[in-house]
Order: sequence, then C-alpha cells, then structure tokens
Amino acid sequence: MFRHRKHGVPVLNTTSTADISFMLLIFFLVASSMDIDKGLSRQLPPVERRPQQEETEINRQKLLEIKITDRNLLLVDGKPMPLNRLSGHVTRFIMARGKDHLISIDASPESAYDVYFHVQNALVEAYRAWRDRASKQKFGHDYHHLSPRQREEIRDICPQRVAETYDMAAKGGRDE
Repeated sequence: MFRHRKHGVPVLNTTSTADISFMLLIFFLVASSMDIDKGLSRQLPPVERRPQQEETEINRQKLLEIKITDRNLLLVDGKPMPLNRLSGHVTRFIMARGKDHLISIDASPESAYDVYFHVQNALVEAYRAWRDRASKQKFGHDYHHLSPRQREEIRDICPQRVAETYDMAAKGGRDE
C-alpha cells in the first residue's frame, strides 16, 4: 500500500551556458569603447634637506618664456606661435644656449589641459632631439640605445631645465 516512489529532481540542460557566457564576454569587449587616458610622464625632483631661499639672476638671452592664455593662445616670448612649430623652436633654442638655458611655462588656470599637454609633448620632443644629437656626437648612437651610465652622462651635458609657475589662488584648467 505504501510504496516509496522515487522523486526525480528536474534537470536543466546547461551544456551551452559556458559558450553563451563566453560569446557575451567577447561581444561586450568588442562593442565597448576603451578611452586612452592622457597623462604626463614626469619624475619629481628629490626632496632637498636644505631650504632654497636664494634668488637666482637669469640672463634674459638664455630664457624662453612660454605662456598659455585663458583663450588657449600660445605665446612664446610674447609672440603668438602655433603649437606645431613649438617643438622646432624650442629645439633650436636649447641647442643654441646649451646647458645654461631655462624654459619658463606659465599656463592660465582657465586654459585647456589639452593645450598644456601639447606644450609638454613639444618640450619632450625638443629635449629628445637635443639628447639624440649629443648622443650621436659623443657615442655614435641614439640616446635610447645608450647604457644607463652613458645616459646619465648625456643628461649632465643636456639637462632639462623647465620652470613652471602656478597661480595657487585660481582654480584648475578646463578639459576640452
């Protein structure tokens, strides 16, 4: 009278679940956009233990002033210059002045970060060209093919001397 019946557990067919998950993953990877963040690769100077309070007198002939106005206009020594000519101008300036040069950058807080980014890239390109030229003259190779000791020697010959001024009371720049 009382028979024990076996109750079966309902089973779902999950053989294709892994395939579908993998296909969805591939679809979303291909369909999504991956923005590349802009950034500047800079190494900060080491902390100095002694305070620097002394003023240095700068020869005006060895100073290149770069200013970015609030309207994103680039001024080099007070004269307008297109961004695409900045790298060549800076390269000629630092090669003519040697290691005694100084480049001053003054960016308005209302200027776009994109313009500032392009100015920094122009400076990187100018210093790379200067160091490549010095490396070829001294060692016969491009700067990036030198040993760490040789690179240090070229950095002593061709130092990067850039001073930036900031208006700490003003707000930051715009993204455009």
